[in-house]
Amino acid sequence: MAQEHDTLGNSVSHHSIKEHAHQTRLGKLIHRIIFSSNASEVASDQDYRERNPEPYPVVQGKIIRRIHITTLDPFGYSMHDTTIRPSRSLNKLGNTLHINTRQKVISNLLLIHQNESFDSLLFKESERLIRSQRYVHDVLAYTTLLPNTDSLDVHFRIMDIWSIVPKLRLSGSNIEIGLADNNFMGLGNRLHFDSRINDLINSPVIQLGYMIPNIGNSHITGSVQYYFSGDNDLVNNREFKRPLYSPVNSNLHTLTLSNRYLVKSIELSRSFFSPVTRWAGGLYIGQLISSQNYIDDDSISSLSNKTTISDLWGAWSWPLYKGNSVIARTTSLVVSARMLRVRYPERTSTAERLNIFNNQDFYFAGIGVTSRRYIQDRYIFNYGKVEHIPIGRAFGLTTGLNVQKTNQFYWGLKAAWGYNYRFGYLSSHLEYGTYIGSKGFRQQVITGRINYYTPLFSIGYWRLRQFIKPTVIIGINRLPADNLTLSEGMEGFEELNNPATRMMVLSLQTQSYAPWEIYGFRFGPYLFSSLGMLGHKSPQVSNKRIYAALGLGVLIKNNYLLVNTFQVSLTYYPFLPERGYHILNLNAYRTSDFGFHDFEISRPQVVDYR
Repeated sequence: MAQEHDTLGNSVSHHSIKEHAHQTRLGKLIHRIIFSSNASEVASDQDYRERNPEPYPVVQGKIIRRIHITTLDPFGYSMHDTTIRPSRSLNKLGNTLHINTRQKVISNLLLIHQNESFDSLLFKESERLIRSQRYVHDVLAYTTLLPNTDSLDVHFRIMDIWSIVPKLRLSGSNIEIGLADNNFMGLGNRLHFDSRINDLINSPVIQLGYMIPNIGNSHITGSVQYYFSGDNDLVNNREFKRPLYSPVNSNLHTLTLSNRYLVKSIELSRSFFSPVTRWAGGLYIGQLISSQNYIDDDSISSLSNKTTISDLWGAWSWPLYKGNSVIARTTSLVVSARMLRVRYPERTSTAERLNIFNNQDFYFAGIGVTSRRYIQDRYIFNYGKVEHIPIGRAFGLTTGLNVQKTNQFYWGLKAAWGYNYRFGYLSSHLEYGTYIGSKGFRQQVITGRINYYTPLFSIGYWRLRQFIKPTVIIGINRLPADNLTLSEGMEGFEELNNPATRMMVLSLQTQSYAPWEIYGFRFGPYLFSSLGMLGHKSPQVSNKRIYAALGLGVLIKNNYLLVNTFQVSLTYYPFLPERGYHILNLNAYRTSDFGFHDFEISRPQVVDYR
């Protein structure tokens, strides 16, 4: 085989950016904010080389003669050995029932093209975009040089995931059935169907959805959701889940993207799917049932109402520095604008009396600077599979106007950074938001989140990591009904309904990765603990009750299946509201609470208070 290169890296040094940036005072300031000059904090040279390989000047700039795309069935094949083929009857049967991802679907994801110069950054971004698709198990990307020419061939070898997942849930009189296909007809599109019936609803409720993750090669996502409710009263029947939506929180439609709530919607959206993307935007029109809190006899109650949302936004980015280095091309100035309209048809007299469910129009503008890249690592959330870890920094300013009976201005600030150091991966996200009206600063919120995990440890053939995730939310001059709970990282405390405007949660998890594999299933026993505190008005949180959840579990992964993660856990609660002391719960904890925050700045929005 001709010479292969399966990883490519940066091609121009950081020194040239520093030189260019220091030509102006503004450049000096931005450079000091975006880039750290403390070399002692950066990961060791060996770790850096493993996760960010040295450049390959031999292939950079050569002409791409041909792009070869090979898609494999999910069972019995090898990513690296082309001679291995399925031999078991069960594997052959599964592959026969599976429809391969079409090559055109993969081709539309690529940022590189035939007859163009080879670009190592776009090559690595194409690999990451392919691997991020829910219907892809893994991808092997490499190049082959052509003898005596200035050309090369690019190869992408993709293994599919089994994409069809039935759903059947029986609990007493409750029956839920459904079907989801994340690679419908090999097109990469998602089709899902859910139906539910029980004694507490009058007739079956059917929910349908279809999503196209990439229309053509535009990287625009299109989705439609719809439901048939029969003769059910969705507003007053609490059997139907609805999001709790504060009237000052304009991020409602982000809560509707899962299948948890009944939603009628249509959406077109394009994110900054890559650091080199230059525009993003979206249009969303949706309807659902939402709830708002109010104070009744010194206690918190809630009311529900039909809610319609119209959301239009756009964002544009420009490289902040000249040059072709990776850092220069992935550091951008971003400006954005947004119009959001929220309406409450069929608003009741009770809602009018309580002064909730008021129609709102939001107008936002944002500006920010972001520098984001991705490194590769293994054994974090997907065992031995390659994972792309975001690193970088982001700083943003959001301003807005909330048009109601009384207009309010909004200001928000965001700062985020994350890197892989010698001592592990560390990222932090800080945000502040406030409304400014006739009574000054109102509904203020300060949030702080830190994600940390250690380097990979080995004990014999076992591998271990420690995860730490502290979260702090502080509300100032909030509305009387704005109430925080321990929902983030503290499953089981959702019914805790004490007035609270301050929250602190510390989540710890020791994750192990077992060395064995059984029919594609891999096992990861873990230990976890979560400690949480709530406070109200007083700036001191530490004098409040400490709520705790402790336990153990096992994570079962099979990367060949669409639903590839199964968990079994046992949680011990020293005290659980409404239930008492020394409570044991099965499967009350999920390890997916530990995840990455990207450093993307796009659609302007208010800071979440939840």
